[in-house]
Amino acid sequence: MTVPADGEPASTAAERWADQLGSWGLPDEIVAQAPISPWSHDVRTFVADDTIDRSSTSARWAREVLPPAGGTVLDVGCGGGRAALALVPPATELIGVDSSGAMLDAFVEAAESAGVARRTVHGAWPEVAPATPVADVVVCHNVAYNVADIAPFLLALSAHARLAVVLEVPTRHPMSAWSAAWRHFWDLDRPDGPTGDDLVAVVAELGLDPEHATSPRSPVSRFAEDATSLVAGARRRLCLSEDRDAELAAWLAEHPPAWPDTALTIRWPGLAEAE
Repeated sequence: MTVPADGEPASTAAERWADQLGSWGLPDEIVAQAPISPWSHDVRTFVADDTIDRSSTSARWAREVLPPAGGTVLDVGCGGGRAALALVPPATELIGVDSSGAMLDAFVEAAESAGVARRTVHGAWPEVAPATPVADVVVCHNVAYNVADIAPFLLALSAHARLAVVLEVPTRHPMSAWSAAWRHFWDLDRPDGPTGDDLVAVVAELGLDPEHATSPRSPVSRFAEDATSLVAGARRRLCLSEDRDAELAAWLAEHPPAWPDTALTIRWPGLAEAE
């Protein structure tokens, strides 16, 4: 049983989700000396390149409900547009929401290259939900583990989908890939949860009638596979400085990060009224 700081056991799935995410915080003294925030992301990791998986469970489940003659897709936490671009065609318009302007720039570039209409909304979800158009299908990939207050986040997704929401996450927290490295470089143990099953429990608790499936996790961009970018990414995640790159590279060669290799897709009906 999860017991938060106030000593009272978490009573709902959403509270348990928040409690477990809270355990991923880092000691202040480690973060304070970090050259770059360990929570930041490199845009190049999320660009829409030729590694986009159009046959993934998430892409197939979204296409199943999109109108065959085209439709609109809202991508929340869109990054460079990998989730949305996997749906073109049949999608004929993409709406990207992201708190990073650089990510939105990459999203626009990818949509223009694909010849598909696009709109963007700059800001954090669900704060920008009132300014965001409704779409036929809402997709949200690799975002939920960053959201402690998960219930309003999910409900806002539902309120913006006419047909369905399709959400994807790794089956375990993506930062767990670095747990062994945290022990090695900082003697710091990292938590185990939450997991995708915990997220399914939240969606069900909200009465959203989810269906879900586990499948092999799709690749990320080609940039993320580069050895140099791996060291740079590990340095950022582990709050290390560049002068430790040689040591870090040698350790990674013997102990590659244990990336989650399976993904969880959750789909539930949208709540927005049809046009």
